[in-house]
Amino acid sequence: MWAGSHLRNAPQMKRKIVKSKQEYLDWVNAYNGRMNCYTTVYDFEVFGENTKIDNSVILDRMFLDFDAHDEPLVNAYYDFVGVCTKYLEENIKFRPYFSGQGFHIIVYGEVADDIRSIQRYYSKLATDYDTLDRTGIQTNRLRRVPNTENMKVGRFCIPVNIESEPSLDDILSLTDGIVAEDFVYGSNLVRWPEVEPISMSSVEIDVPDSIGRLPILPCLHNAITVENPSHYARVYLTQWYRDLLSIGQREISLEAQNQIIAKIMEEFREIANVDGVWLDWDESKTRGHVEYIVSRGYNAPGCRSVLIPQGYCIGKCWRYNDED
Repeated sequence: MWAGSHLRNAPQMKRKIVKSKQEYLDWVNAYNGRMNCYTTVYDFEVFGENTKIDNSVILDRMFLDFDAHDEPLVNAYYDFVGVCTKYLEENIKFRPYFSGQGFHIIVYGEVADDIRSIQRYYSKLATDYDTLDRTGIQTNRLRRVPNTENMKVGRFCIPVNIESEPSLDDILSLTDGIVAEDFVYGSNLVRWPEVEPISMSSVEIDVPDSIGRLPILPCLHNAITVENPSHYARVYLTQWYRDLLSIGQREISLEAQNQIIAKIMEEFREIANVDGVWLDWDESKTRGHVEYIVSRGYNAPGCRSVLIPQGYCIGKCWRYNDED
């Protein structure tokens, strides 16, 4: 669970593991209406004292996020209804929600062996719906807790009774409080398409053109050049740039740190200036994260240890190594 402030430059809470329904309810009651409340999209079989164990993730679902951004909300509504109708007709198990600003659907499937199977299904679906978020499938993705308040807009995230064929106005009329029932539809589980292990791929992804002056991995380029990149995408890209500029050295002088921070911020400004990319760019907040990562000497994440299992990899590239 994570509680995040909607106020600029406000201190943020650490993530918390809750181990029972009562702990969950106590946590939600403590933060709902005071901060934005989030939980993980995926469940995990194993937890440490303070964190989940990433390689124990249960890949049994897909999270769809419809957000109109600067477009009318009704655009996201139409895409949301379209996907819900598709799954009702196919009797696929899913849960629909209004997030306060957009729409969410949790789609259930058979447990996948490889997150890339879910990614392939998602990519095909995304081509038909313009407001479906392009950040894709990632195991560390968070979702807003249902029946908690979206502090930015003062509306509650609520379950949607899609079978009642609600209009957008009908849905908005219910967002000033909780909707007790959580609507679950269908019984069939999605069978995700098969994918070959990335180690067996004979096709190598081309190196993308740099937005700024520094080279960028294809997976991080894909994850960052979207409307609202995930927190981890921003962190991993910062670590990647730090590694490049420090030649992989963890211990560097304060002067070198300041030079690297300045160059990374130049790159991020270039990325944020691209039309339709990084819409929530906040230079002051970003600089704070960059300074922390650079000063702590964090190295870029590995392919096999982080980027592939967490869902960032979009195909075998020059950096992939069986020994990674």
